[in-house]
Amino acid sequence: MIVILLGLLDILAGLSIFTLHFSWGPSLVTFFIACLIGKSLISLKSFASVIDLVVACVFIAAILGQVNILTYISVVWLLQKGIVSFF
Repeated sequence: MIVILLGLLDILAGLSIFTLHFSWGPSLVTFFIACLIGKSLISLKSFASVIDLVVACVFIAAILGQVNILTYISVVWLLQKGIVSFF
């Protein structure tokens, strides 16, 4: 059950980056950044948690206006990780 909830968190975090393009405010993205950092610090020994920490840093750069291909790769990473957690 916890894996499904964390997967849902990954999917919502991946989709929240698109809210920056629609000017819904960075507060939603900031919430998901904090969740990603917290989740990745709990299990820092796994490779996926290290990548999640890097994705959180990319999202911070996206809030500051640095949207590039790495941002979209990070979104795809979170979406695929979230979808896989449902199976």
